[in-house]
Amino acid sequence: MTDPRTVRCLGCDRAIDADARVCPHCGELQPTPILAAGAVVVGVFAFLFGFLLGAFTVGLTRWVGFALAVVGFGLVVGGYTSYLDARARRGGRAR
Repeated sequence: MTDPRTVRCLGCDRAIDADARVCPHCGELQPTPILAAGAVVVGVFAFLFGFLLGAFTVGLTRWVGFALAVVGFGLVVGGYTSYLDARARRGGRAR
């Protein structure tokens, strides 16, 4: 049975502490979920602001709002899938 506080290193595939940002064996930098979460948060705000801007304005501002909403949606989807990919690569955490 594996320890729930360990994950697999992306570089050398050895067990390391789940909170380690750098592998003590090979020195490989481990991904952090903070970056993916930040992209999701920024994406949500950009999507909402862009949607409101596009819905309640006219002219060029409306197009800028819709473009911001599309970029925000992309950030949300990209950040979430990045988080899922990193979790799958590292083997996830046992619950």
